[in-house]
Amino acid sequence: MQVKKRYIPMLAFAACALLLQPVGSQAATSLSEVNKELDATKQQIKETQQDAAEAEKRQNELNAQVKVTENSIQTIMKELSDVQKTMDATKIQIVNKEEEIRKTKEELAAAEERVKERDALIQSRMRLMYSNGIVSYLDVLLSSTSFSDFLDRFDALQSILRQDKDILAQNKADKLLIEEKKATAEKQLKERNDLFAKQNSYMQTLKEKEEQKEAMIASYKEEIEELEEISEEAEQSLIALAKKQSQLESQKKKLSSVNKPYSGGKLGMPIVDYSRVSSPFGVRIHPVTGVRKMHTGIDFAAPKGTDIFAAESGVVILAQSWSGYGNTVIIDHGNNLWTLYGHIREGGTLVSEGETVKKGQKIAEVGMTGTATGYHLHFEVRVNEEPVNPSSYLN
Repeated sequence: MQVKKRYIPMLAFAACALLLQPVGSQAATSLSEVNKELDATKQQIKETQQDAAEAEKRQNELNAQVKVTENSIQTIMKELSDVQKTMDATKIQIVNKEEEIRKTKEELAAAEERVKERDALIQSRMRLMYSNGIVSYLDVLLSSTSFSDFLDRFDALQSILRQDKDILAQNKADKLLIEEKKATAEKQLKERNDLFAKQNSYMQTLKEKEEQKEAMIASYKEEIEELEEISEEAEQSLIALAKKQSQLESQKKKLSSVNKPYSGGKLGMPIVDYSRVSSPFGVRIHPVTGVRKMHTGIDFAAPKGTDIFAAESGVVILAQSWSGYGNTVIIDHGNNLWTLYGHIREGGTLVSEGETVKKGQKIAEVGMTGTATGYHLHFEVRVNEEPVNPSSYLN
């Protein structure tokens, strides 16, 4: 299901409405009313989480589509490169073939000049024969004065006949050969021009595909940005709902004041043996969405199943799957101080909502549920519901 940006104002309005709703004796005056309102709040949390989950799922789908489309563009770019190389080679062939035709035309012109010269020679002989009167070859032979003269005349006549025959044969051969060469070269040139036109058409098609893919990526990224805004609004709504749930739980169980409310000092480390920070508090490029945004906590890299401890005594106000945080625990320590523990493994949440925990108590185990690229604990400190840098609170 595709989540549209038009839902963002609705989520923001819902968050504001939740923060403005009265809680406590003004809102519910009996246990049954508190239970009823608490159930309704939990249902709202569930629905908001479903909306956030749909947005997250769509984001993941779009990110996958972006990668597929980018790979497709790389394939198209390679094809474009290959086609360009082929076209360059074809251009060279066309130039060479045009040069061949030019030379063939020169050869044809030279052959035609030779034919013209031979024709002139034959015509000259014909004019000479005409001006001197037509004398048959037999007359030439019979007018010989001796047998030796007869043989000389016979040889001369044969030489003339052979020469005329050779001239005619050479004329015919020259014309046929050069015409054939010209026709072949022009045919090959046409074939190469046709091939070049097809390659050019294919290149245009590839360029159009590339532009379409680029437009698709731009559209995907625009929707990803919209979904990112939706996720942020959903997070604000869930914070407001968590606060309301906390207040109702406190009213229901009379736990509005923690046994020992937080009064300052350092918090305990939520994870002991693995203190390597894989991502600090502050603005960063999100490793999954690629969007530049605020990282509201500290990520401690640790193997799956590593123990997670309560940083301070307090009351669990949330212990369930929560938007991109995955399985999450939030503890209210009193005096508007909360701590949040995210990406807990499936089956790794060891406390429940409304439960009182002590500082250093094991509450969960490391996982990578929600939006995560590896096993780690996402740890937050919130004052008046707003995230602050946990580093200044930790030992």
